[in-house]
Amino acid sequence: MSKKVWLGAALVLSASAVAGFLYANHHAEQLMAGHIERSNQQYLQLAEQGDMPPIHMSYSKLSANIITSSYKIRDLHIGIAGMGDLVTVGEVELIGLQRDGLPEDGAARLKDLKLAPQALASVPKDLADYLATLLMELSYQYKYKAKTGELTFQQELRVDHHFSLNYRFALTGVTDLWQFAENIHGLTPEQQQQQSEQPDYLPGLMKKVGVIGVANGSFEIENKEFLQQLFDKLAAAQITTDYASTQQQLSAALQHNQQIPESIRQPVLNFLQKPERLKLSFQFQQPPTFSQMQDGSAMAGIETAEDFISFASLSLTANSN
Repeated sequence: MSKKVWLGAALVLSASAVAGFLYANHHAEQLMAGHIERSNQQYLQLAEQGDMPPIHMSYSKLSANIITSSYKIRDLHIGIAGMGDLVTVGEVELIGLQRDGLPEDGAARLKDLKLAPQALASVPKDLADYLATLLMELSYQYKYKAKTGELTFQQELRVDHHFSLNYRFALTGVTDLWQFAENIHGLTPEQQQQQSEQPDYLPGLMKKVGVIGVANGSFEIENKEFLQQLFDKLAAAQITTDYASTQQQLSAALQHNQQIPESIRQPVLNFLQKPERLKLSFQFQQPPTFSQMQDGSAMAGIETAEDFISFASLSLTANSN
């Protein structure tokens, strides 16, 4: 009898936990749906004021998982109200969203992203047909370390599994800006608007941005015949030269410009001849801040391209793993 009682209690508790989980997910889904609707209303209001076009978002399904703090939005359409879609996205996944405060880890993934016919209306038909077939994926992730005030973020764009562009940055001194963003995140849209209208808002914001330093970063391109095909399509539409002609022109310009350091010229030439992979990376021993970049003090003592390459520990490689 005792075992039956315990089994019954366990079943009741399990059912209650599942019901609570489903309810919490449903509540989170309603909050996200409300956020999208409010965004549409805000875009419309801004459009009426002449500040931006009337952007509108719609979707077919929205789901949430409170355990992983993630949301999935399926069949997302982004366009201009009354004019049609500009972009469609098969699935958007948002990871790390929180109602209170900003998460220190976050990510977003957009799958099956395509340009809609309306976005290509002014493009020659053959080129528009080609661009409309391209299937893209976009991913973004970041991590903030509160103890050190460091922020790293990375973004990658993939096109038809034949091309990818990704970049990564590590920033220092982000503490003040992060706290500012957390405070803004906790305000209602109306309160955010009121605060942005204060005379000290923009100067205070720029001061927080100014102390941020760039520690290191990288850019990388991977290509599997996509660039050649794209240039040839653009040439057929009489927008630019084909890839072979463009390759010859750029190669000649690089070879005749003696001011370009060999450590930069040769990898670019190698990539032009065999466009598979190109990677640029840098790392500063003393991260220059945005304020120092703006007033020019970050470049004090740097007079040549070689000086900058050494200062930034800059490395450029082509077609290497």
